[in-house]
Amino acid sequence: MYNLIRVEFFKLRKNRSFWTLLIALSVLSLAYPLLYYFDHRSSGEPQYTGAEFLLSFLSSNAYVIKFGVAVLAGFFISNEYATGVMKTIASSGNTRGRLYAAKLTVFAIGAMAISLVFPIVSTVEVTLLSGFGQLPEGSGAIFLLRVLGLTLLYTAAYAAIGALITAIFTDSGKTIGFSMIFFLMIDVILANVGYKVDFVNTLYKYSIFKLIGDIGRLTIENGDWPALLIVPILTIGVSAILGILIFRRKDIK
Repeated sequence: MYNLIRVEFFKLRKNRSFWTLLIALSVLSLAYPLLYYFDHRSSGEPQYTGAEFLLSFLSSNAYVIKFGVAVLAGFFISNEYATGVMKTIASSGNTRGRLYAAKLTVFAIGAMAISLVFPIVSTVEVTLLSGFGQLPEGSGAIFLLRVLGLTLLYTAAYAAIGALITAIFTDSGKTIGFSMIFFLMIDVILANVGYKVDFVNTLYKYSIFKLIGDIGRLTIENGDWPALLIVPILTIGVSAILGILIFRRKDIK
């Protein structure tokens, strides 16, 4: 297993799409705060501090996570079906369950790296321009650690779903297209259907698609923590098991 993960890490380091995503998101993360900086400067409005920017635009990072997982799934995993790499590793003697687990692990770590670009690069830049300021009363350094930790956990959950989608479609274009539509529409669909169907409303309430919006909350009640932690862990486990089952039965050409 260790050697399989090392191989996947090697492929991730050599994956141009992964580095292109990191660089593109870094550039956008630098440009985005600058637009607000110059706009506020020309209008005479107070500038965002690093803390204010992080709190105000943290929800936007959910879109970065969804976009990053969809694109990386298509170019890091699905592309191997088209190039024949997946057939080669499937016949290497390792069980398909171990192969899938190793690939999912490294894929999730790559997606985690992508998910941290926006909050870290943008906040550092705004802090250099206007200072970090102060977090609201009641939050502190632990808030930043909590936000980054939950961001990593929820990104891993999205990555598990993204890997499951690649096991179903295998084609790069279909994986990216379906993943983007699914991630962008699923919470809208569940929220609207939930208004009429109680079961769907409960399902949506305890899904990563709803709970990801709570990552940036200043305070989280003790009673909310179990759902906030258990739901993404269950999502990872269930998606991984389903992905392994599908991958085992897949006819890889």
